[in-house]
Amino acid sequence: MLERFWMSIVSKRKWYDFGPLLSYNAPYCMAVGGRGIGKTYGAKKMGIRDAIRKGEEFIYLRRYKTELAAARDTFFADVGIEFPDKDFRVHGNRAQMSDPVDPDNYEDEKEYNKAVKSRVWVTIGYFIALSTAQKQKSVSYPKVTKIIYDEFIIEKGALHYLPNEVDAFNNFYVTVDRYTDRVRVFFLANSVSIMNPYMTEWDIVPTESTEFVRRANGFIVAHFPDSSEFAADIYSTRFGQFIKGTEYADYSVGNQFADKNGRLLMVKGNKAKYQFTLECENGRFSVWYDLVNNRFHILNREIKDPVVYTLVIEKMDEDKTLMTVRDKPLAYLRSAFNTGRVYFDKDSTRNTFREIFKR
Repeated sequence: MLERFWMSIVSKRKWYDFGPLLSYNAPYCMAVGGRGIGKTYGAKKMGIRDAIRKGEEFIYLRRYKTELAAARDTFFADVGIEFPDKDFRVHGNRAQMSDPVDPDNYEDEKEYNKAVKSRVWVTIGYFIALSTAQKQKSVSYPKVTKIIYDEFIIEKGALHYLPNEVDAFNNFYVTVDRYTDRVRVFFLANSVSIMNPYMTEWDIVPTESTEFVRRANGFIVAHFPDSSEFAADIYSTRFGQFIKGTEYADYSVGNQFADKNGRLLMVKGNKAKYQFTLECENGRFSVWYDLVNNRFHILNREIKDPVVYTLVIEKMDEDKTLMTVRDKPLAYLRSAFNTGRVYFDKDSTRNTFREIFKR
């Protein structure tokens, strides 16, 4: 009864379609959209389907072991219904499947139970936490063709991104792929914040002109799907009516990033003069001052022969000067920001400096 009820929901609701994203043939695929549109479900279904048809394997990745444990235990609870000819289980940190045992083929319960216990379970996937992935360096995954990195953008709460997380992920990818161009990554997340290490590092910002953003010569493709059909479906429910019009509904249903709001954005005029370049964990930013209008402009853009100050002691060299958040140039910028006299070229630049000014 419950299975029929669930399948009736599956057949009626508008779920996320991976087809358009897959058509770009990018090794790194991002699907960032409203909560509950079926991103995780669809990725798991692909992984299981290709395991059955092609003998391939997948990795289900989360940031921390605590996140992984909760997701691992219920991994097959929903999607397993899609494959009635297979049985599934989680065995330690492995996802496994087996052919079901038909009780009608056995004369008594004892023989049936014996057959159930002795059947062969085939590993089709692995559950791994990125925080401990460095331990995987010597492990080989020759059959893995997919990495499903679920909730790569952190929701509001107590969790934090790993130090140098993008580098940590790239290292893990190399460990799995071994430079064979065999493995495709699915980065899945809700549209919580554009201020995350991945979108910042790869300069990925959703635009109104297209749902797809390509970077690094097509190695990375991000999809920010139109959520109108899904939103209409959700708002027809009682819970949808309850949350409609709230900030929670904007990002969980409407696929709107709370920190992509266009505030304090302005094109730098010709009267602004270059002051210095500030380096932080998110990159380098040039600082300009418009004396006529008494305002600063900060751009995520390099210039020739920059005067570089760095906030990152690990990046110090003979061509840079170390700056702290308490030094005068940054203190003066913070004061100007607090009085609405600092403007930025894009949301991600503003968000970066908002975090710097909080320190």
